[in-house]
This record gives sequence, structure tokens and C-alpha cells, in this order.
Amino acid sequence: MADSANSSVVEALISLRKATKMQVTTLVQIGTLVLGTGGIWVALVNQRRQLNAQMFIEFSGRFQNILRLFPTEAWLANRNPSQPLPPPSQELTDCTLYCIQFIADAYHLHKGAYISKQIWRLWEREIQRTLTGPVFQREWVGVAAEFAHDHEFIHYIDSLMRSKRARTPIVALCDLSAGGSAPGSTGAA
Repeated sequence: MADSANSSVVEALISLRKATKMQVTTLVQIGTLVLGTGGIWVALVNQRRQLNAQMFIEFSGRFQNILRLFPTEAWLANRNPSQPLPPPSQELTDCTLYCIQFIADAYHLHKGAYISKQIWRLWEREIQRTLTGPVFQREWVGVAAEFAHDHEFIHYIDSLMRSKRARTPIVALCDLSAGGSAPGSTGAA
């Protein structure tokens, strides 16, 4: 009888040991999965930060190139409303168009969630400061037709231009929902 009791205890201990071993194995597997998932998450966060840094550098370079093209007196007059506005010119209109296209590129990347919120807030503050200047207020009327296909972007630019400083009212560019055309355009695409 003692042998059968010892045998039962031994069997119970062996069974307990097997169960414990399976639990440890399961815990090790779960731990490996958690560590692997954490490692992938850290790698993705780092990759996103690197991509945002690369995008910031690329866009800063593009902006510097556009700034080099922009007539200095026009840029300074846009930043300081007390300076006289330069006369309208094709060069100034072209440079304004390049700037607005640059803003459109950044805007659409932001809308697609390719630009982090922190970088976008930084850029948007400067975009707003630029667009509320008198040169861009005047030139927007001439280049807005180039963006007539993008109602949301036109609304965004218009809201930024009106938001910071009180300026002379921006001419209603067009009734886009009615298929109108912007001032200065022929209505033909």
C-alpha cells in the first residue's frame, strides 16, 4: 500500500512537472512574441521618424531653391507690410505659383498622413505667415485658377489668407461648384 501511495505521489509530481514545463514553455513563447512585437514597433517608430526627418530636409531644400528664385524686394515686402509692394511681373507671378505648388505638395502629404503633426504645425505657421503677406494676397488672384481642380486646397489657402491679418478682401475666385472660372482665366482647361 505504501508503494502504491508513493507511486501515486511520484505520478502526481511527474504530471505536475510536465504541466509546469508546458507553462514555462508557453510563457517563453509569449515572452518571445511580446519582445518581437516590441522590437518591430520600435523599428517602425524609428523608421517613421527618419522618413519625417528626410522629408523635412528635402522640403527645406526645395523651399530654399524657391526662395532663391523669388525677387528679394518682393519677399521682403511680403514679410514687412510697411515696405512698398513691387510692381506685378511675370517673374513674381511665376515664383508665387511655385510657392503655392510647393505648399500644395506639403498639404497633400499632410492630408495623406505622411507628415507628422509636429512638422506640419511648424510648416503651417510659416505658410500662414507667408500667405497673409500683401504680395501673396495680390498674386493669389492670378494663380488660383491653376488649383481650380482642387476645391479643398483652394478653401484651405483662402482660410489661411483670411485668418491672421485683416487685409483687403480676397476677390471671390469662382463658384467652383457651379463650374465657374477664376478671374483672369478663360474658363478653358
